[in-house]
Amino acid sequence: RVRDHCHLIGRFRGPAHSACNLNYKGSYVIPVFFHNLSGYDAHFIIKDLANAYLGSVELLPVTKESYIAFSKLVRDPAAVEGDGGNAACSRCVKLRFLDSFKFVSAGLDKLASYLDESKLTIARSEFRDLSDDDFRALTRKGVLPYEYVDNVKRLRLPPRESFYSSLTGDTVSESDFAHATRVWERFCVKTLGEYSDLYLKTDDLLLADVLENFRAACSESYGLDPAYYFTLPGYTCDAMLQ
Repeated sequence: RVRDHCHLIGRFRGPAHSACNLNYKGSYVIPVFFHNLSGYDAHFIIKDLANAYLGSVELLPVTKESYIAFSKLVRDPAAVEGDGGNAACSRCVKLRFLDSFKFVSAGLDKLASYLDESKLTIARSEFRDLSDDDFRALTRKGVLPYEYVDNVKRLRLPPRESFYSSLTGDTVSESDFAHATRVWERFCVKTLGEYSDLYLKTDDLLLADVLENFRAACSESYGLDPAYYFTLPGYTCDAMLQ
């Protein structure tokens, strides 16, 4: 027997027969989830992907402007140099970009509110030194003065009136502004750039917790992992056929 391990990150998977270990073929597709990717984030990501790596971007479109998913094969640079760009699949991974909103169609703040604090394990692992009160403050939905930030010289947290949104025709509530002020002071934020980074990092961690809990619940109920699907309808169709 041999020690079977992941060739991507080196993690030990368990003992295996030598022949089984040699013949094992792991999935080389890595799903990358964005919330509401189809809505507004996809275009600049596709452009950068096309320019950053050799090869084309595979699209699964709805229209010319909206996509269900898109993928890019990323090869090991050493393998590319060694065989002129024809690296075997064992030396490359396919990044598959998916829209988590097509599985859990609600705002991230509402989705996170459905989870007990004990379920926020990914976010908690990143902020393990925070008190429970500070962790709750950080993981509630934050607010950003989107229209206020129109140049790099706007560094300080602005007054409540500057959180005005032309989409809603209103500014944030007093409680939301008080929350923004508390986060700014508690985490010693110095600029709006730092505040935005903390906001985005927390959103990413919450989305990871939401999706991991969703995957666990679906796998337990139906024995199928949603991460292998493009949308929830495709997943539920397979679940029905079991």
